[in-house]
Amino acid sequence: MATAIPTDVETLIENIRIEQFWWDGVQIKIPFHCVYACIPNPVADEWKLINGVKVPLIRVDKYLIPLWDPFHQNMSEMPKLAVVISHHKGNQFGLFAYPADHIDEHIMLSYDEWFETQSSFQ
Repeated sequence: MATAIPTDVETLIENIRIEQFWWDGVQIKIPFHCVYACIPNPVADEWKLINGVKVPLIRVDKYLIPLWDPFHQNMSEMPKLAVVISHHKGNQFGLFAYPADHIDEHIMLSYDEWFETQSSFQ
């Protein structure tokens, strides 16, 4: 006997949830599965010059997370929010964060719609 996939699970298979936030007047969209956490009122534990860019570092448990301006500008003050993004290369895991002024409601897109918005796939 065939079992139907529940609608809420099927939606996750056919679509991708996109988190949307704003920084410096520009909307940034990130797939939900890449967002590790959102930190309100982040506090820099230290500041570091990385590749010529002033970057605040946020300590969360054992992680020291760089807060990168997505436009590669120096950060001079802390944002209202830090959107922590997870990434990996091979079996190595890492975290970085983007600053945000405001977080919008998420949206659902088909994978085709999402790929159309990505310049690296065109």
